[in-house]
Amino acid sequence: MKTEFATPERSTDEEIRQTHFRLAEQQEKCVLINAIPNIVLVLNNNRQIVFANQAALDYMKVDTVDDILGLRPGELIGCLHSDEMEGGCGTTKNCMVCGAARAILSSQSGRTSTEECRMLTKSSDAFDYKVHTVPLEVFNERYVVFSIMDISDAKRKIALESIFFHDVLNTAGGIQGFAELLDGASPEEANEFGKILASLTTRLVDEIQAQRDILSAENSELKLHLNSVTAVEIIKSTVQLYSMHSAAEGKLIVENHGTESAIMYTDERLARRILGNMLKNALEAAEPGATVTLRGDVKFSYFVFSVHNNGYIPPLVQLQIFNRSFSTKGTGRGLGTYSVKLLTEKYLQGRAGFISTRETGTTFFAIIPLIHVGTSNSD
Repeated sequence: MKTEFATPERSTDEEIRQTHFRLAEQQEKCVLINAIPNIVLVLNNNRQIVFANQAALDYMKVDTVDDILGLRPGELIGCLHSDEMEGGCGTTKNCMVCGAARAILSSQSGRTSTEECRMLTKSSDAFDYKVHTVPLEVFNERYVVFSIMDISDAKRKIALESIFFHDVLNTAGGIQGFAELLDGASPEEANEFGKILASLTTRLVDEIQAQRDILSAENSELKLHLNSVTAVEIIKSTVQLYSMHSAAEGKLIVENHGTESAIMYTDERLARRILGNMLKNALEAAEPGATVTLRGDVKFSYFVFSVHNNGYIPPLVQLQIFNRSFSTKGTGRGLGTYSVKLLTEKYLQGRAGFISTRETGTTFFAIIPLIHVGTSNSD
């Protein structure tokens, strides 16, 4: 079996069962592990589960440990990448940036390790875990005690607070500043300031609504409002909204439409949100004086929104780009690209991705059906 990171070999079912019975006979150790409220797994030298405490069974909603014996942690939780390679969890290139995989390998080398792990699941759920691993030797056999704590709520709170204090406060400050300039302004200036205030107010409402949409989407409570709209309208309104954003200062936004007449039956608000996040991220990543190109094309029964800049994303960053709370912009950021994937794939029946090379720059894209099929999760 091939691997791009950790070893792919696995123990047989019989070897797993025998190991489990040997460990289960250590009653004192089992009592202690079961007394721990966090998820605790014992992994063998092939990173497979050979013992789990009651908290782990409760978290995974399984009746007996037999249901999870032999799995690796990513397979247990349902990591998006856990079955991409024949060898399973730990063997893809994405595993190189996985905190859980790194911690396990560290403890297999005899060291105690603590890491944070960001995980997207096959059902588009996102988790943040704190992982703690400790080497263990029993009967001259080496194991890894693997403990995880779900810190998703704490990470979400930090991210939302940061976004509100950064984006919302900046926009509100802009509104306050231009409102003060109105006092004593000439009629021509007042007219211009009024247009800017209207744009800033629209952006403030949009930023607040964006955070509410993410929370609703993560809780599977987001309702779709389907309507017919031309794709070009979505593009033009998005450019208009972000052309006065601070991230656009000193940069040129160019529209490039593959078609002027494509009509979409979709949730217009979410489509604008997706395109707006892609445009904002591209502007923030672009150098002063750079050009950001926003494009729309019809491909068969889909409309492809794409945003391009000349920047390049390093390989290790590319592997984490859609993970919630991952960002190159500092602590508490990272919901932009994550929300693009969440809203596109979980709600608009599409697909989101990106391509980044040194030669051609970076292009993010969202492929959305021209006609949303079905009315599930919609009003």
